[in-house]
Parts: sequence; C-alpha cells; structure tokens
Amino acid sequence: MVILKRKEQVYTVEAGKTLEQALRELGILPETVLAIKDGRIVPLSHRPADGEELELVDVISGG
Repeated sequence: MVILKRKEQVYTVEAGKTLEQALRELGILPETVLAIKDGRIVPLSHRPADGEELELVDVISGG
C-alpha cells in the first residue's frame, strides 16, 4: 500500500497505479495538489512503490 498524507488526513492506495490515477480514485483533482517526497515534487506519472509515503500539498493561487 502507498500512503498519501494531506493535512491531517491519511489515505492509502494500491501500489502500481500512477499518482494521477490514485488521486482521481480518492476524489482529489490532481491539479489541486502537489505530491512531495524528500523535499522534491513528484510528477503525476510517478508509480509509487509499496510502502512509499507522499505528502500532498494544496496548490494555492491568487491574483
């Protein structure tokens, strides 16, 4: 299982799917978050391995 953390929420998804697929399954629009691992942005095409943890940070924009 892959662990995705967003604020105080923790989600688990199956390994092997792309990050984009996993986010959509959880009802999270991929365009609204950045996935971070070890201080680096992870692309939506990334396929997290079993046991991997990613932090989800909300994208905020303004004008």
